Amino acid sequence: MIYIFHGDDGFSAQEALGELLELVGPPEVRDANVTRLGAGEFSLDRFGAAAMVTPFLADRRLVIVSGLLATADDDRAQRGRGRPANAAADPAAGLVELLERLPTSTDAVFLEGKIAPSNPLRGKISKLGPERAKSREFTAPRGDALASWVRKRAEAKGAQIEQQAVALLVEHVGSDLWTLDSEIEKLAIYRAEGPITAEDVSALVAQTRESSIFDLVDAVMENRTDAALKVMSRLLGGSTSAQAQITMIARQARMVAIAQELARSKVARDEWGKRLGTGSDFVVRKVADQARRFPPEAVRRLYALLVEADLAMKTGGASAELALTELIARAQVPSAAPVR
Repeated sequence: MIYIFHGDDGFSAQEALGELLELVGPPEVRDANVTRLGAGEFSLDRFGAAAMVTPFLADRRLVIVSGLLATADDDRAQRGRGRPANAAADPAAGLVELLERLPTSTDAVFLEGKIAPSNPLRGKISKLGPERAKSREFTAPRGDALASWVRKRAEAKGAQIEQQAVALLVEHVGSDLWTLDSEIEKLAIYRAEGPITAEDVSALVAQTRESSIFDLVDAVMENRTDAALKVMSRLLGGSTSAQAQITMIARQARMVAIAQELARSKVARDEWGKRLGTGSDFVVRKVADQARRFPPEAVRRLYALLVEADLAMKTGGASAELALTELIARAQVPSAAPVR
């Protein structure tokens, strides 16, 4: 079977992928029967060598290809700007023929972020028919849907959670499902009897500075002034000075710019932490998400505002808090498509 997993909810996509990994067989046979290929290292020969053979001491074989369909969107965008298409980035013709001959014992998963509804490679694969190819979009929950997700996740872990606790947990953590799941696990273990309360969340869930600075950068680049000012005030209340916030925003903008270049160069995701200078998978995921969602113009605009804030403090006598407030108030996102 051929699967296309796409959308901005990487957590749920990874869970669905985990179910397919279970079908391969016990963990000790998976290394020999699971192949992962990034878009930058994909070739028909490599894919065929992994997909067209019988499983070794296992029930199934699984080939996971990450980011390949997005190259079709990139290639089409290049042509739309009058630039020559990258022929090497268009494996569709040969790939579809190969997929038509895929053994019944092999599952192929194309793992993507957000792709265009009219993605040409997705369209060609889908023409193989629903009995051969399935496309599934994973959309990150927000608002009421996110609160519902938290409640259901707690129930799946054998716990109940009060509504105030849900609201506080979402406020502390945001919409990062990876961190939410980890915190719910912790709360479920802590509250063995009775529902999880807001007091439990306050006691156990750390509203980390790292998480808050992601929220601040998001709010600034999305021009959500009120939200950005609230995060700024919360950080100030937690003894994170305005100067420190400006420094952290600059660091984050730099990491997003680097991540956008890594994505354009199709560098394997497991290399990103080293290039970004962090050992945290959480930080890599958040930076990758921001690099995808925000256009390069927004990052350059943020850099310009940071330079102006620095000059205001050094030459204009402005306080760090005033400079940060001005930065937030003047932030505007250029109208542009998000980075893929």
